Amino acid sequence: MKIKNATILVGDELEPVEGYLTVKDGKIKEIGEGKCPYKNAVDVKRGIVFPSFTNAHVHLMDSVAKDVSAYEPIDKRVGKGGVKFQILEEKRKGIPAGMHASLTEMVASGTTAFCDFREGGLSGVKIKPRIKNGPTGIILGRPDGGDISSVLNECDGIGISSGGYYTDKALKDICTAVRKKKKLLAVHAGEVKDDVKEALKLRPDFLVHLTNAGKDSLDEVFKRKIPVVICPRANAMLGVGLPKIKELLENTTVALGTDNVMVNSIDMFKEMEFTFKVARALSRDYEFDAKVVLKAATVNGREILGMEKNVIKEGNVADFVIIKRKKYLYDPVLAIIHRLVAEDIIGTVRGRSICIKTF
Repeated sequence: MKIKNATILVGDELEPVEGYLTVKDGKIKEIGEGKCPYKNAVDVKRGIVFPSFTNAHVHLMDSVAKDVSAYEPIDKRVGKGGVKFQILEEKRKGIPAGMHASLTEMVASGTTAFCDFREGGLSGVKIKPRIKNGPTGIILGRPDGGDISSVLNECDGIGISSGGYYTDKALKDICTAVRKKKKLLAVHAGEVKDDVKEALKLRPDFLVHLTNAGKDSLDEVFKRKIPVVICPRANAMLGVGLPKIKELLENTTVALGTDNVMVNSIDMFKEMEFTFKVARALSRDYEFDAKVVLKAATVNGREILGMEKNVIKEGNVADFVIIKRKKYLYDPVLAIIHRLVAEDIIGTVRGRSICIKTF
């Protein structure tokens, strides 16, 4: 497969290259500047090529309850024993169909990888919605009172909701089991209150949220270089505040997630725009670069999750989006961040799976 007449965001720094790109056997074979030398290349008419999205934190099981109890506080909505868990019990049979709908939406909006935090112990991680050419999922389960090893055998690690929901012994057993099997450990921390230092004692592979993390907690995260996944739109919708976005992005590896489908849409375009503009507003920094937010939405999540890199570079796996370029756009990165939407996507390439609209 060959494409020409494209603006390609190349390498770790997403540098724009005006030219062409070829893919062979699911890998990026060649990236060239200027006129394409191949006659059979697809002309994408100055479309922008960028790495596919990675939704690094999502709860797909509650796709069956969009906006339920939207005016209740966070503990009543998604806390232990809250409305979310009542819904999951009541609509158990409909959960796979709800997840399938969300995965289909992900594919259509340029997301080819995600990290799903599953509730419900062993039965939760065993849910496998059937979807053709769906996004690649990292599944993090929860023991929920069951056997930890059985859960870990069916997923990629454990995602702890909050240390406060577990006894010290339970946390110790979880950490021991995860490390023994060499899998991922992620912890929700600092979402409502600053419990970040307690979470760090578990030596997680990454933290989620840090919405209300204080200076001392953030300093400790930065000192240890702990990666962080932030979900600003969900935090805003739940009324719990906003993380120190710019500070986090400047001091550790940060990825974006959309969080509970019950609370928030899984649209990564919306997540980027909100994150970028809120960071600029709160920091009053007009020089804050959109490129760091685009990296957080695309390539950083793969690094945090230990997945194959989707940086657009010769030799790497082909995993990118092609989006049309509207008239008068000066900056391709800013265009993706706040002027283009999922409906503007004209093609996706993921390994040997290629889908490009006919012009």
